[in-house]
Amino acid sequence: MKDVYIADTSIFMYARGKDHHYKKPCADLVLAFGDGSFEQKYGQPVVDSEIFQEILYRYSLIGQQDTAVSLLKDIYALGLEILAIGKKEIEKMIELAAEYKNENITPRDIVHAAVMITNDIKKIISADKDFDRIEEIQRIDPADF
Repeated sequence: MKDVYIADTSIFMYARGKDHHYKKPCADLVLAFGDGSFEQKYGQPVVDSEIFQEILYRYSLIGQQDTAVSLLKDIYALGLEILAIGKKEIEKMIELAAEYKNENITPRDIVHAAVMITNDIKKIISADKDFDRIEEIQRIDPADF
């Protein structure tokens, strides 16, 4: 059985964003999600509902709502499974927030980790090194694909 991977917000934002050393690896990943080659080679890519809120929030802060909406539509069109945030994820989020309170991990990353743990997903593809401090999960750098 192949693994399941959460694709973090950073993958989509770097793929869509300005020139950066993560732009090409992230864009390649998004293309591989879309054409099925990622799943054939590595396993199932999924997202959680938090990434949609996170993207909308970040782009709205800088007055780029049109970019946000365009990116959200593109991610949705990939047809990836979207994991919901329900009661068990909130309970786990609260536990993780208490456990990692001194680690300076952003609340959104805690939410992603809670979704992963409650869905028995061990791997997240992310440029965000904060995930390295959460021992229950494994971050895989997008450049490693």
